[in-house]
Formats: sequence, C-alpha cells, structure tokens
Amino acid sequence: MLLGAWPEAADRGLHDRAEQNMGNFRKLLDTEPTSLVGTAYVRAKEVHSRERGLHIPGDDQRVIVISALSGTITDPTATLGKIFGALTNVTDVRPVPPGPLGGTAGCGIGQAKTGVRVDICAWSDHHTLGMVTFVGFPQTDDPHDVFGQIRAEVEQPAK
Repeated sequence: MLLGAWPEAADRGLHDRAEQNMGNFRKLLDTEPTSLVGTAYVRAKEVHSRERGLHIPGDDQRVIVISALSGTITDPTATLGKIFGALTNVTDVRPVPPGPLGGTAGCGIGQAKTGVRVDICAWSDHHTLGMVTFVGFPQTDDPHDVFGQIRAEVEQPAK
C-alpha cells in the first residue's frame, strides 16, 4: 500500500504504534468501530542488514504513522481535546483546516525519545477520528500543510 509515493513500512514496531493508537481511540467512540486503519509509511524502502537489522538507509529518515477509525462520535470537539489531552509531551497545539471531509482538527509538536521532532495532527468528526504522526520532518517541511491531503487519501466517505 502506498501513501502517494511513500511505501508502507515493514517495521513491525511502527505498525504496533499505529495499532496502540487505535486501541486508545476505541475508548473515545460512542459505539463499536465500523472500520479501522493503522499503518506507517517511510520515505525510502527499508533494508535489512546484519549490523542494523531492519532500517531506513540514507539521510531521509522521515516516517508517517496513521491511526484512524470510524464509528459514532457525539462531540467531535471534545473528542479532539481528549486526544491531545492524552499526549502530554505534545505542545503548541493549534487548530488547522480539517481537509475536505470536515470536522475539527489540530496539530501540535512533540519530540521522540531519541530527540527527533514529531508533529502530530488529529481530527474528529461525527463519524471518524484519527491521527497522523510525522516523525523526523524538518520545520521547513511543515507537515500541517499536507495533513488534510493525507486524511483525504486515507479516509473515504461512505457510499
């Protein structure tokens, strides 16, 4: 599966993070989820070596982790507040355009245990909630600008 030109990550640890987020999001729904997505994408295809195990070669270490689910959400604004309230290491949370599918959205900045910059954007509407985590993006890339595009590529309206 591709996100634009980004291949899906093979690293099980990245997928585990996405699934852990989905587990936390389930508690925010008013009903059982009707669909789930949890995956990660890397800029360059991962390789395996004896010395480093599975790793991303080269200088581009950027990763995108996506966690989302659908169900019933009575209060999207309060739900978004709960998502960011649980992310105690994320600061400077600001509203951002939610993209073409509407709802409410925000982005904040954090730091991984390794010291790498992490940008987190989340959304909530009456039928979906999710989070896009951008790991290792320089400030000049401003992933907040592409958040709505990624959400629209991942989330498809019911037919």
